[in-house]
Amino acid sequence: MQHHASPILDEYWQGFELARDDTHRYLWIWMGWNIRLIAVARHDVTEYDHGWCYRRDPEMVAAAVAAWDSDTQDEPTGWHKRPTWPIRQAPRRDEAPHYNRPRCEHGSYFVDDGCRVLNCRDLLRHEKRTAAATPQGER
Repeated sequence: MQHHASPILDEYWQGFELARDDTHRYLWIWMGWNIRLIAVARHDVTEYDHGWCYRRDPEMVAAAVAAWDSDTQDEPTGWHKRPTWPIRQAPRRDEAPHYNRPRCEHGSYFVDDGCRVLNCRDLLRHEKRTAAATPQGER
């Protein structure tokens, strides 16, 4: 991933490009009460493929992108909601299996953290699948 020393203003999105890789440009835009980091395909500037919501702190978003290896890590860190589907998959995700474990739409790892959101639908589905796969005597 190529990180920019200073964010580059994108007139179309009215946001700032922080980095780019072979397939996407990564920009942050103001979205009401938060900032959305978006992955805009390099061949189509009119829509985005992936998005992550952060609190309104541009420096925090820039730090998350700076620390992110988009080749081996599916998603950056620090976001509180993933409003897009499907989940981004890094091209070499098998090199970072611990990082790329399943997360809920709010960014929490299922096994370690649970979720801070009451009745998170992703966590409830995960728990239901896990319970169904666990033999009766082991519960």
